[in-house]
Amino acid sequence: MNPDPADKMRRRITAAAARGVGGGSDARRATFRAARRLARGWVPAEQLPSPLEVHGAAARSIAPGAAHGDRLARIAAIVGVLERVSPEPVGATRDDMLDQSLRVFGIVHAERPFDEELLTAALVHDVGMAIDRADPVARGIEALGDLITPRTRWLVETLPAARAYDERTLGQRARQRLESHPDFLDILLLAEAGRHARAGGPDGPSLEAAIAVLRELDERDATCNMQ
Repeated sequence: MNPDPADKMRRRITAAAARGVGGGSDARRATFRAARRLARGWVPAEQLPSPLEVHGAAARSIAPGAAHGDRLARIAAIVGVLERVSPEPVGATRDDMLDQSLRVFGIVHAERPFDEELLTAALVHDVGMAIDRADPVARGIEALGDLITPRTRWLVETLPAARAYDERTLGQRARQRLESHPDFLDILLLAEAGRHARAGGPDGPSLEAAIAVLRELDERDATCNMQ
């Protein structure tokens, strides 16, 4: 049976777009560029891979076995794509988004070394920048799915508001809601860590070292729950 031409083109676009993520291109932009180059014309939207599909292909190219690994191995693969992505404005720094995320992780770890959920948020908070810069928070949460806990999800989703709070641009009612939340000090730490990381400073740990920290905390929690 001959393969469907549209499906074959979709796979080719997915592979090309996955290679094209980086240099300022998120998965959504890389998909459009790959489609124009390969199809040499317009491709219906329903025949294009989603940004999440492209991001997943990029993650698999970095860590081929991660899709079948455990939760933290899959998180590492998703975060690893950030190594190809430059912060905005593109070219303003020699860092990549992974460097910045690991710097945030290091700052948070110095303050909350035993908070696995907060440390996970520090590591994954920017994964959506490799998927769709127009809506990075929602796309990052979608990519992470059930790999993160509800509290980590809240921390990532609320980070933009915490940044606005840190910059004193958040409205009064929103400030009050944030201040009354039990994780207010933690989300504020995450926002402050991001500000310091973007300003430079000491490098964070390697991705492998960050995952090792999370794995140790995860195993500790599992042991405590069994007792």
